[in-house]
Amino acid sequence: MPDPYHVQVPTEDLADLTRALELLDSRADLNDRYRAMLQESLALLTQPQIRLTQARGLAKRLMVLIKAAGPDFPDALDETSRNTLTAGRSKADDLVFHPEET
Repeated sequence: MPDPYHVQVPTEDLADLTRALELLDSRADLNDRYRAMLQESLALLTQPQIRLTQARGLAKRLMVLIKAAGPDFPDALDETSRNTLTAGRSKADDLVFHPEET
C-alpha cells in the first residue's frame, strides 16, 4: 500500500461521513469544543480531495462526536437519521480499522 500521507481521497467518496457529521451538527447537543471540531471537519469536506490520513482523522472525529452526543442520541433519532448515523459510523470503521479496503 502506498504511503497514506500522499494518497488522495475524493471527498465524494466520504459522503456517508459528511451526512453523519451534518446530522450531528443539526441534532446533537455538543459543547463548544466539540462543535468547533465538527465545524472544522465539515469545512475540510468541502474540498474536492483530501489526504487519506485526513480522511482517517475525520473518521476518528466522527467516532468521538457520536460518543460526545451521548449514549441515548441514536435512540432519539428517527429511522432515517439513525440509518444515516450508522452508515457514517460504518464508513468511519472502514477507514480506521480496515484501511486496505478503502
